[in-house]
Amino acid sequence: MGVASKIGRRVAIGGERAAACLRLACALVLAGALAGCAATGASAPGLPPAPPASSHTPFVALPAAAADADFLLLGELHDNVAQHRLRLHWLEALAERHPFALALEQFDADRQDALDRARAEDTRESARPATAPDLAVRARRIAQAAGFDFHGWDWDLYRPAIELALRRGLPLVAANLSPADTTQVARGSVPPAPAPPGWGAEQTEAMRASIRQGHCGLLPERAVDAMGLAQRTRDDRIARALVDARERTGLPVVLLAGNGHLRRDIGVPLHLAALRPRARIVSIAMLERSGAGEGGSAAAPDQESFDLVVRTDAQPREDPCVALRERMQRRSPSTDSR
Repeated sequence: MGVASKIGRRVAIGGERAAACLRLACALVLAGALAGCAATGASAPGLPPAPPASSHTPFVALPAAAADADFLLLGELHDNVAQHRLRLHWLEALAERHPFALALEQFDADRQDALDRARAEDTRESARPATAPDLAVRARRIAQAAGFDFHGWDWDLYRPAIELALRRGLPLVAANLSPADTTQVARGSVPPAPAPPGWGAEQTEAMRASIRQGHCGLLPERAVDAMGLAQRTRDDRIARALVDARERTGLPVVLLAGNGHLRRDIGVPLHLAALRPRARIVSIAMLERSGAGEGGSAAAPDQESFDLVVRTDAQPREDPCVALRERMQRRSPSTDSR
C-alpha cells in the first residue's frame, strides 16, 4: 500500500500500532512535517480455507507473462481475505513451475541478516524431526527475525505465504525501509532517495495527489511533500532489495506488497527499471469490485498504472475517513483551518 492510504487504514483497525502511528502523525503535523508509517492490515478473521470450487468462481489463473517475469509484483488491499487467498493460490502454482525468492513489504530490509540467520537455524532444527517445531511456530520465528509487526499486521493473512516458503525451501527477502528510517526521511533528518530517471513534475504531482486523496483530503499541504519523499524512498529501498535478492539467489523474485507500491508511474517498477533496464517486470494489482479503492478511500490508482488488475469482492470495513477526521480534530483542532 502507498503511504497515501495508511493512516486511514490504521484508524479503521484501531490496533496498538495504529493508535501510536496516528499520534506520531498528528504530532508531526503540528511540527510542520508528517512521517509515513509502516502499513497495517485491518483486523480480519485470518485466511480461512478456500470454499468448495462448486459454489464459487474458480481462481483466476496467473498470466503466463507473470510466471516468466524476473520481478513479479503482486499487490493487495492489506485486509482483503479473498485477495490473500487468490495470491496464495498463485504462489503455490508458481512454485510448481520453478523456485523463486519471496519478498515481503512487511519485512524490514535492514533485518535481512537476522532473517538469514533465523532461516539457517530453522533449517538445522527442522532436520531433527523428533524435536522440530511445527510449521506455524517456525513461520512466526522467521517473521519475528525479519521485523514483522504482529500488532500492525494480521499475521494469519501473511503466515501461509511464509509457510509456503519454508515448505518449498524458497529464499525470503526483507524488502521494506524500516518505520524508523521512513520517519527520519519524512522529518528531513536524513536525505531521501534520489528521484529515478524519468521522474519529473508529472510524477511528483501524481504522488502528491495520491497522498492527498488517500488521506481523505485531511492533511495540511506542508505534510504532503514530506510524505511523498518518504514513499519514494521506500519504493527505492524495496527495488534495491529485490535486485540484491535476484543477484544473490539467481532466482526470479516475487514481491508481496500493497497496490500503491506497484504503480508503474511512481512506484517500485519505475525504480526497478532504472536499476535493471532489461529485466522483465510484471505488476499485478488487486482491487475490489466495489471501486472502494485503497482501504475504503475514494482514491484508487488507475488501472493503467499496472500491467494487470484483478478485482475481487470487497472486504467489509468501516469508512476510515470518518475515524481519521475525528481523531485529527481531537488531536490537532487548531490546525483545521490551516
